[in-house]
Amino acid sequence: MKTYLDCIPCFISQALEAARMSSEKEEIHRKVIYEVMRYLERVSFNGPPPKTSREVHHIIRKITGLKDPYKKVKDQANKTAEKLYPILKKMVIESEDPLLMAVKLAIVGNVIDFGTTNRFNIDDMIKISLKHENISNTAYRSFLNALDKAKTVLYVADNCGEVFFDKLLLEELYDRNKKITYVVRANPIINDVTIEDARNAGIDKIAEIIAGDAGNDKSSPGILLEYASPVFLEKLGTYDMVISKGQGNYESLSDVKRKIFFLLVVKCPLVAKDIKEEIGKLVLRVKG
Repeated sequence: MKTYLDCIPCFISQALEAARMSSEKEEIHRKVIYEVMRYLERVSFNGPPPKTSREVHHIIRKITGLKDPYKKVKDQANKTAEKLYPILKKMVIESEDPLLMAVKLAIVGNVIDFGTTNRFNIDDMIKISLKHENISNTAYRSFLNALDKAKTVLYVADNCGEVFFDKLLLEELYDRNKKITYVVRANPIINDVTIEDARNAGIDKIAEIIAGDAGNDKSSPGILLEYASPVFLEKLGTYDMVISKGQGNYESLSDVKRKIFFLLVVKCPLVAKDIKEEIGKLVLRVKG
């Protein structure tokens, strides 16, 4: 998915948010914004939005000296989701179709803004989402068919907190004797999952964990093939089934020439237009 002019305000807003998380000094905030705007003047619109975000957050780290401004938000997200996990697991076990419930919960995990959990009752949000949202039966049948044939599954992760929702689906895959590789970021970028986050959630007990990017200081909020790690590229080409979580990974992987199952909540009008769904929709979509 390419970048649009409409993405520019989002990049600037994201930069200001990260700058404020990194420093209380307004002069630092201004310096970040001015430097980001200078970069955006010459940015190419041919690449996916995560490619631009990669550079924007590199600028922020360079100016502020802080590598992980979202750490407190991520830690809180993980704590909140970990407390929810037993409730969610019970929902899966008691469901008529545990796999379908796990798929839906994995998608629901993408809708919750864990940075603002103090404003909402998360339990109610989950119940409301599950009650009013149904994923495509056609897409789910395609998912089941691919899973039945697959021995290996590559699962591309998205955010912290969400990792515990992923765990529900990963456990269903593990119980079906699938070899699973869980793909995370090599370095902190916004609130995306890192190897440490995945291990702390216990993912290493049911799946191999790898970094999807090559391990320099410029991770992106979506796997970019031009910066991907060799091990990720090898598995992308050889694994039987690929599952991708979240909007950032959709933006960066939706044009890849292989079948990928995308699980996400539509949060952006441009993604909504590309995927032909409404904002807020829980989506299971196969492309490639």
